[in-house]
Amino acid sequence: MVLRLAVVLLFVLVPTVRATETARELLDKRKALEDTTRHWDERHQKLKMTIVDKRGGERVRELELYERKERGDEQKSICFFLAPAEVKGTGFLAYTHKGRPADQWLYLPELQRVRQITAKTRNESFMGTDFSYHDLDLINEMVSWSETDARSSLKREESIDGTPTYAIELAPQREDIGYKKIGLWLGREDVVPRKLEFWEDESAPKKTVVQSQIRDEGAIPVAHHVEVGTPAAGSHTVIEISDVQFNPKLDSDLFTQRYLERGGR
Repeated sequence: MVLRLAVVLLFVLVPTVRATETARELLDKRKALEDTTRHWDERHQKLKMTIVDKRGGERVRELELYERKERGDEQKSICFFLAPAEVKGTGFLAYTHKGRPADQWLYLPELQRVRQITAKTRNESFMGTDFSYHDLDLINEMVSWSETDARSSLKREESIDGTPTYAIELAPQREDIGYKKIGLWLGREDVVPRKLEFWEDESAPKKTVVQSQIRDEGAIPVAHHVEVGTPAAGSHTVIEISDVQFNPKLDSDLFTQRYLERGGR
């Protein structure tokens, strides 16, 4: 009787992943919420990005971002840099596609021309930050991934900055994703991403993304603080998000190369 009681206590006290929820079920739950209760068609927000190099030097960038969701998990986004003076008017336009790389363009006001981001330049840094153009595409697209895009497995439960999360490992199946594996930590109660790790090999993650200060804007949880790190380079980018507006009725011409060339004017 004592032995049986000890066995029961062991299973009660040792933390385990709930057997009834698989990684795919958790990912599908997140997608279902974003398609229903947390759905939005358009979004506007302001970002302040502080880029910190390995010596502790800082550069600050301020920008305004507009996004629109399209049918079939497609998405359009455009942003314009507001400060400092040397980057003011620089614009970035992206059309995110399901199952294939995004179309991306960068407007450089000093050259007065639009430069298309190609397969050769997708891994370049986005305006000196720890994000590459490729990273921006993946983060927007991955919510719509199926097991065909990346096989998922639930590894453990883990606390991120005091928030209980499920740690999920994604094994990309598409060559264009470019990473060997991706770690994704979803909040246990709200399935909101708290952390991402992008791995090219087994030595260490190439890139890390941590989201915090998550507050509801209406029915939609929004991260107001994001930190992106590149461990090998010793650099990181801190992003502070403000003035979040959902469905502000944006002009249909906003997401075009013609508007991009205006530099947000």
